[in-house]
Amino acid sequence: MKQGQIHRFAPREAAVLVLIGVIVVAVLIGAFVLGSKVRDEETAPPDPASHPLRPLTDRLPGEMSAYRRPFEVPRTDWANRLRPHQLGASTEASPVPPQE
Repeated sequence: MKQGQIHRFAPREAAVLVLIGVIVVAVLIGAFVLGSKVRDEETAPPDPASHPLRPLTDRLPGEMSAYRRPFEVPRTDWANRLRPHQLGASTEASPVPPQE
């Protein structure tokens, strides 16, 4: 083919391209119809009345508030010092808020 000439499809090539286009469109329409059927068979989302309600507090769910005071560590000399596994808990629960 020389430069400047327009390529024209033969009738058979044109028919193949049209057939491929029709097949692609048919597959897309079939996928859409199948997706609609699947979506229609799913259960509906729950209504807002069936959802659990948050507690009437200013705290987030699961958040706890407690006052803690440091655990008293006994003072010893360097040779008889306590190891970390011998210290026990690092804080104790306290019913009284800390003094600032």
